[in-house]
Amino acid sequence: MNTYIWTIIIGGAIVTILPRILPVMFISKINLNDRISKFFKFIPIAILSTLVVSELFIVNNKVGINTYEAVAVIPTVIIAIKKNNLLLTVIVGVISLALLRMIFN
Repeated sequence: MNTYIWTIIIGGAIVTILPRILPVMFISKINLNDRISKFFKFIPIAILSTLVVSELFIVNNKVGINTYEAVAVIPTVIIAIKKNNLLLTVIVGVISLALLRMIFN
C-alpha cells in the first residue's frame, strides 16, 4: 500500500477516536454535581431506545412495523429484564434477528 492510503486510514482513525476520547478525558477531571451525574447515566439508555424504536417503527422512511425486528425484540426484551446485562441483551437481539432472517429469507 502506498502512503496515501495509510494517511487516509490513520487520519480516519484519529478523526473517529478524538471526539470519543476527548470529552471523557475532560469530564473525568471535573467534579460534577449529583444532578449532572444522574443525568449522564440516562444518556446511553436514551440513545439505545431511540435506535431500537426507529428500527422497529420506520419502514422505507414511513411509519410501519418491521416484522422480523418486532419478533426479535421479544426475546431481547425478556433477556434485558431478567438478566440486566447490556452485552447479553445485544447478543440475543443480534442472534434472534439473524436467525429470523436466515430462516425466512
